[in-house]
Amino acid sequence: GTTVKIEVLSPKAMAKEDLLGGLDRDTREWKDGVLISAARNAATSDSKYWIVCDGDIDPEWVEGLNSVLDDNKILTLPNGERITLGDNVNFIFETHDLSYVSPATISRVGMLHINEEMDAKPILSTWIKKRSDESR
Repeated sequence: GTTVKIEVLSPKAMAKEDLLGGLDRDTREWKDGVLISAARNAATSDSKYWIVCDGDIDPEWVEGLNSVLDDNKILTLPNGERITLGDNVNFIFETHDLSYVSPATISRVGMLHINEEMDAKPILSTWIKKRSDESR
């Protein structure tokens, strides 16, 4: 079978700089945040790679991902660096609320709504099987 590496992040549980990275005030060097670090790992991996953002989606950090959610899959960092991600990389946003997500972000993603009464296992297994059949 296909190996899938999964990085699960909780973006709201950390400061924006810890998530995305930023310039060190003393050295003026760029320091990657956990999401950028995961993207770098995914960009150099031959395996399927899922970067899962679990929790509330805040425009403060998600708007910075719009470039990577486009078809060109280029993550543009605030320091001007660009990381190109391949078709092996997927971002998954698991949230219960889309109230603060902009139309620009919504238009770049596919959505699956699963309420508490639904059993998600058959949906997920069908989706995974279809994806693995496509990659053959």
